[in-house]
Amino acid sequence: MSLSVGLNTAVTALRAHQLAVDVASNNIANAQTPGYSRQRVLLQAQGVRATGWSSMNVSPAAGLGVSATNVTRMRDTFLDFQARQTVGSKAQYEAFSGALGRAELTFNEPSDQGMGNVLSKFYNAWQDVVNDPESSAARVALVQATSTLTANIQRVYSALQSIRSDVNSQVVSLQDEINSRSTEIAQLNQQIVQVEANGTMANELRDRRDVLVDQLSAIAQVGYSENADHSLNVYIGNHELVSGSRADSVQAILDPANPGMQKLVFQADQADVTTTTGTLRGLMDVRDTAIPGVTSKLNTFAQQLVAQVNGIHSAGFGLDNTTGLTFFGPDAATAATMDASNIAINPLLASNPEKIAASTTSGTVGNGQNALAIADLQHTASAGLGNATFDQYYGDMVSVLGANVAQANGMADSSALLNTQIESQRQGVQGVNIDEEVTNMTAAQHAYQAAARVITTIDQMLDTLINNTGMAGR
Repeated sequence: MSLSVGLNTAVTALRAHQLAVDVASNNIANAQTPGYSRQRVLLQAQGVRATGWSSMNVSPAAGLGVSATNVTRMRDTFLDFQARQTVGSKAQYEAFSGALGRAELTFNEPSDQGMGNVLSKFYNAWQDVVNDPESSAARVALVQATSTLTANIQRVYSALQSIRSDVNSQVVSLQDEINSRSTEIAQLNQQIVQVEANGTMANELRDRRDVLVDQLSAIAQVGYSENADHSLNVYIGNHELVSGSRADSVQAILDPANPGMQKLVFQADQADVTTTTGTLRGLMDVRDTAIPGVTSKLNTFAQQLVAQVNGIHSAGFGLDNTTGLTFFGPDAATAATMDASNIAINPLLASNPEKIAASTTSGTVGNGQNALAIADLQHTASAGLGNATFDQYYGDMVSVLGANVAQANGMADSSALLNTQIESQRQGVQGVNIDEEVTNMTAAQHAYQAAARVITTIDQMLDTLINNTGMAGR
């Protein structure tokens, strides 16, 4: 029976190395498939069994060939974890800097159309009235400069609200992205459990599941753990999203604590979706903190401009000796409620520029002292502006916004660089190297050919025994 043992050994080699060729071929075919993990055949030598061969005249050192115990994926779980952390940070800062960068652009600074330049023209127009209080042209130019300034303030305010609304829509859209991925992970869990119940590795299904976890990690802070049955539990924050074949859904609902905005909650218990990283975190930070902060400063700027200009203007006299008129708003009550959303020149002054109160004295039309007091506001520090002038306050607002955008861009760049480095290491483990696979295929092919040669040799030996001696060797 020794020749039959040798024949069996050669057959195991043929099967094992044929599988190795198939695996290498599959690796090459999927070299460009996103998320694919290269596979390896696990070969194990078959020794003499304790029973079953004991009655045979077999050398204990001969062995019984090779077995392909499994086809496994080449993965590094620690690199997977690191990659998912860095992709979350990268996505967070990219979402934040992208939206805040759009907010910065609304100010058009520095440029001739920027609000800083428009504000200077507003004060220069007042100075022109100081120089010639009775000039109709100077007064009309002041009305135009004021209208340009107020329109610019309203434009920036409206743009900020539009950006915030767009960001809110992006937050809402994430519910579908999360739900589609969690549902597919649950389905894959079920399939993997079924396939691996008999000991076969569901490598391609696991690859797809890992891709989905990667994608979820870019959206929010994701945790995960593998169960004994090889299904995967997935969490967002500390809340379970997927448990085996069951997936919880998230939905967008109106946020009572944030009027006009929506938040994501888990459908099962209505708990808030909370995260410290990912696109969701970046969008929420810019929507709920960064843009409202800029808007608040812009409102303060507009409110102080209205209050201080009106306080001086209402005490002065126009060319027609009218007094008590507000410069912004049709009356004091309306002016008191003005901010960046509705700041506007008094329509009475816009239609009758002679009523602009440039004088401090009744009947003295050539007196421009009231206009001078308003023009001097450009260089007057105010407690309402944090002891800054209007120019300083506006400049600081724009500078801080620019610095925040630059910082976010820097964080996004550094996170992207770190993610690239870790992803490179990750691909070094799981990625397909064509040259390596061709080498592996060639080695398996040579081993296959050698095993086939063994079978040919044994066949010749059997032929000799049968035809020359009339018996098979034992």
